[in-house]
Amino acid sequence: MSKQVADIIVETLQSAGVEHCYGIVGDTLNLIARSLERSKIEWVSVRHEDAGAFAAQAEAQLTGHLTAVAGSCGPGSLHFINGIFEANRNRAPVILIASQIIRDELGFDFIQEVDFKQIYKSCSVFCDMIYTPEQARRKTVIACQTALSKRGVAVLIVPADVSASTVHDDIPYAVHVSEPVVRPSDADLNEIAGILNKSGNLAIYGGSGCQGAHQEILAVAERLKAPIAHTSRGKDFLEFDNPYNIGMTGMLGNEAGYHALLNCDTLLLLGADFAWRQFYPDKAKIVQVDIDPTHLGRRHPVTKGVVGDVKATLEALLPKLAERTDASFRDQYVRRYAKAR
Repeated sequence: MSKQVADIIVETLQSAGVEHCYGIVGDTLNLIARSLERSKIEWVSVRHEDAGAFAAQAEAQLTGHLTAVAGSCGPGSLHFINGIFEANRNRAPVILIASQIIRDELGFDFIQEVDFKQIYKSCSVFCDMIYTPEQARRKTVIACQTALSKRGVAVLIVPADVSASTVHDDIPYAVHVSEPVVRPSDADLNEIAGILNKSGNLAIYGGSGCQGAHQEILAVAERLKAPIAHTSRGKDFLEFDNPYNIGMTGMLGNEAGYHALLNCDTLLLLGADFAWRQFYPDKAKIVQVDIDPTHLGRRHPVTKGVVGDVKATLEALLPKLAERTDASFRDQYVRRYAKAR
């Protein structure tokens, strides 16, 4: 059965879990917009593409689902740039459908011609163009799957003549994304437990990677008698119902969080990529857990860095940790935070 490329793209987006597409309709996007109108995906018209990219990022971060933005050729799809940079930096699964001028005019400085591939490749986990109608489903699947699995932005460039083309033998490629449990090896966990069990004053510093691990972090903090500081992006996951919370450090932080991190002997760094290295302790041992291996030790030297999901890692680590009785370090900074508040 023959299908138009625009319909194939939208059908694939819908099967990948896209519920909303933000953008502004323009000439080269018209066919895709029409297909969106016939689908279950809700089109959200914005006053500027940049706002649409920020909105898509917010939805993707809140829901964990793939969210779409779409724009016309030239400045239309270029206007997404700031929001796309932000979404990719914040690991938000977003797909940009950047419609393009027809293929015959590419490379001749045609009106509104923009080399989207050159521009967006530095702020995306996937960036490519659909060169032929037969590539449509396969390349859209790869874009969606990459955005979801690598947690970032996928940019799919669609020339107007391609979106209007028909595919006669549409091969049924489909998006497959699993959620594996990732945690360090038993040997690594034993090494971490050894460091933590031998530590004196110990603090926990958590970031956005602590999402979904609230209970496990509190259990570890209780066993280690450690105060919990957090980044601004970790606030939603660590501040609520947390008797050991001492707020943030950094330029927007408070004295309790600041001094606890600088004065601890050991810092347990969980899912945090806080950029300002002057707010990390220079003399303490640092144990870092992060799902992204490129984050390990890139802000400040660490004693031990491991790749793992915070929830799964702490679940496996907790039985190896010795119960502490001295809570004076933690209580000192919890009181200091309350006073600062």
